[in-house]
Amino acid sequence: MKTFILLASLFLALIARSQPTPVPTKLDATAAITALRTGLVDSFVKGDIDRLLTYLDPEVVVTWQNGEVCKGPEAVRAYHQKMMTGEGRVVKSITANPEILGRHVDTDWAVSWGNLHDDFTLADGSHLPLNTLFTATIARRGDQWLVTGFHASVNAFDNPILSLALRQTALWTGLGAGLVGLVLGVVLTRLLARRPASGPATAP
Repeated sequence: MKTFILLASLFLALIARSQPTPVPTKLDATAAITALRTGLVDSFVKGDIDRLLTYLDPEVVVTWQNGEVCKGPEAVRAYHQKMMTGEGRVVKSITANPEILGRHVDTDWAVSWGNLHDDFTLADGSHLPLNTLFTATIARRGDQWLVTGFHASVNAFDNPILSLALRQTALWTGLGAGLVGLVLGVVLTRLLARRPASGPATAP
């Protein structure tokens, strides 16, 4: 009996030793999400839209700074083409240095948020340092982690787009006022020129 107990203990010890030490799931998720972020940033910087789309879930929903919503990777591709590469594009170039300000990680999902520190140059040469705030939802899909939702927003009351719009409004208002003043001046000058001159006063 002692020999049997000894052999059984040795057998169980060998089995335990041969099995790999399990890695905590949360650490796996954090590492996978970090790798996902690295791939997204790298493909974005290189302008590799095909690679970037591989990190998106087939049902991804993306809300952009202009309020436009894209559903699915192909809608994201179409938006990129319209804004960045197509005829009549709005944006000439973008630079970004994403900063993660916080992250919630669970077994098969995560939420990250932060600042994109993005800088836009528009097709007309206008320069817009937006510093877009974002929230990204990521989920495990089989052996992959993919972005299922991304929301970007800027300050509605204080941002470069609003400042640019106000400057343009002030410019056009000034030009309009100047044009109206010019027209009124011409009209008054002509009216005064047509007015008959009064003759010298005669004695009664």
